[in-house]
Amino acid sequence: MKINKNYQSSSEEETKKIAKDFAKLLKSGDVVALFGDLGSGKTVFVKGLARGLGIKTTITSPTFILIKSYPIYRAQKSLNFYHLDLYRVNGAKDIERLGLEELFSKDAIVVIEWADRAKTLPKKRIDVFLEAINGHTRRIKIDRRG
Repeated sequence: MKINKNYQSSSEEETKKIAKDFAKLLKSGDVVALFGDLGSGKTVFVKGLARGLGIKTTITSPTFILIKSYPIYRAQKSLNFYHLDLYRVNGAKDIERLGLEELFSKDAIVVIEWADRAKTLPKKRIDVFLEAINGHTRRIKIDRRG
């Protein structure tokens, strides 16, 4: 699986599989920024991503608490997987209080739902654009930046 690629998914399971395969390409320090409208499949994508990283815990979107952290092990190294949901963030002060920059480290993989609400994102990141085509079909574009 290449980092810069377009996919089409016709089910939640297919979206999870795309994300699970994509997770194999991630390394410590990667930031994955998810973009898409409500219902486009961002949380479904994160569930597949988490499975691909070896997380067995049920993944739910941290809409009200904003950040969830899960331990993962990559290349015999202990890392954190941070799952952020910025849907309910109210402006720059809320984002500043989150201390996002502190999460962007070489000892973590960070995935951000509603990344368009963050005022600043690392220049070096992976953007994932999800678009609902119809009730089941999704267009997924993965693009490494920086």
